[in-house]
Amino acid sequence: MAELVLPASIRDAWRPLGTRTDERRIALAAIVAETTLYEHVATATALDDVRGSDVPVRSLFAIDLSFRPSLSSLGVSPAAVLSMAAPQAKRQFVDSVEDDGLVVDGERSSGRFERADGTAGRRYVLDVSYPLDPADGGETAWIDAETHVAVWPTDRAYRMAGGTFPLADADGVAGAEGLVADPERDRETVLDVVRTVELADDGDVADEDENEVDSGQ
Repeated sequence: MAELVLPASIRDAWRPLGTRTDERRIALAAIVAETTLYEHVATATALDDVRGSDVPVRSLFAIDLSFRPSLSSLGVSPAAVLSMAAPQAKRQFVDSVEDDGLVVDGERSSGRFERADGTAGRRYVLDVSYPLDPADGGETAWIDAETHVAVWPTDRAYRMAGGTFPLADADGVAGAEGLVADPERDRETVLDVVRTVELADDGDVADEDENEVDSGQ
């Protein structure tokens, strides 16, 4: 399971919303993404039922990626092909959040980053529009938000982490008066998470399921 082990300084302020698994096929290969989502407790309480997406406006996520057949069985090192894998992983992430109702307006920046353990990865910053459904039944309101997506290699595949946060208060949106934007604080939180977060590892699922792909099951 892609379970986040959050930094102790923020652990009490966040709670898990659950984990979902998505699978996509490219030719004869399958890419499995196991995503665990966390929400900021105080923000979720302030918004109640106003948000217009299953993704909270102030959220963190972890994604454990695996491949069937596994990359190791193909003689491929995840670190060696990071430059090709990271953009593809980011695109799949964008597709996923847009399916959840967010609008990705563009990619503001991308670049190399280094985790606390020395692992090199890629990080993307996305401009996002987030939907809020006003409590008075009015039309959906959209607020500016920012999403960070980090991708780094493991021995077997890749992992991802990041988060979304509002860039401005939800002025004039009924029921969203409690949403207070603090981009500087939130940006520091997300960056701390992607540099230091640990994820639970249940073993090489790709190797276990490799025969299913080969046999077409």
